[in-house]
Amino acid sequence: MDKHYKIIFTDYYFPDIKKEINQLEKLGEIEVLDCNHLVDGEVASEDQLLDYLKENNALDADAVFVNHAHLTSKYISQLTNCKVILRYGIGIDNIDAKYARKKGIKVSNVIDYCIDEVAENTIALMIGTVRRIFVQNKLLRIQQFDYEKVKPIRRFSGLTVGLLAFGNIARKVTEILKAFGVKIIVHDPYVDYKNSFNRVEFVNLEELLKRSDIISIHAPLNKETYHLINQETITKMKEGVFIINTSRGGLVDEEALYSGLKIGKIAGAGLDVLEYKDENDYYKSKLMELDNVFITPHTSWYSEEAIHDLQIKAGKIVYRELLKAED
Repeated sequence: MDKHYKIIFTDYYFPDIKKEINQLEKLGEIEVLDCNHLVDGEVASEDQLLDYLKENNALDADAVFVNHAHLTSKYISQLTNCKVILRYGIGIDNIDAKYARKKGIKVSNVIDYCIDEVAENTIALMIGTVRRIFVQNKLLRIQQFDYEKVKPIRRFSGLTVGLLAFGNIARKVTEILKAFGVKIIVHDPYVDYKNSFNRVEFVNLEELLKRSDIISIHAPLNKETYHLINQETITKMKEGVFIINTSRGGLVDEEALYSGLKIGKIAGAGLDVLEYKDENDYYKSKLMELDNVFITPHTSWYSEEAIHDLQIKAGKIVYRELLKAED
């Protein structure tokens, strides 16, 4: 007789979850608890999720798929039979992973998801910001273009790019950047086999700050990296540096960034993430006032191909973990 599995989907942003279910049905009978539409247009809160699961006798679920919902120890502690929590994405900062692991629950993510997309968008933000493409377009639209308003523009191929962290996305960025002939330096104290990366120089944080014309942030968000870019680190940077962030908003102290941009210490910034939970609130940021800042609403990850891959890979990961748990 096939085993019966309960699977929770807290939230997702695609039309349906058929791809994941197709993978999971290979295990046996599947009961799906879909919480995505509990609150119209929003992600349900932890309490709303727990109430729904209690009403449906689903606290004994075998697995949880989560995207933006926050799963703290309060939520995780009430899961009585969970083997795996899967985050739709690379980062797991919205899950109390330490508590989950202590409880014997595997916390998984899709580490090879949207690598190409984020790397490509990082390069686009670099070139667009250095070449002041976004400012030029804005001036043209209001019939106020003047070379004096976009000067100075640097030759991209002569610049030094500093990468903060050297995971999969930063390595893909490096591959693309090599064609431009820029100098690439990296700070990542957790990378082994540093000699195996050609044309990349590993340096300490202070040296990266002092030497980089462009600083591109690719670190995960945690207690160690929170506000990695702050007043102190900005002071150590080159005059006229450019800041690119396609990772997490919390890595940058936005007040310090704003001040650096206002006084010209920072020449420009290309940001796909800010310190707001909802991208629709990005317009509230003071950074929006500045012409030398270009902001996108956390869309670096997006392509139709990336979404397809994410769903398939997520389903396969949970399938494997549940299968492993039966051994």
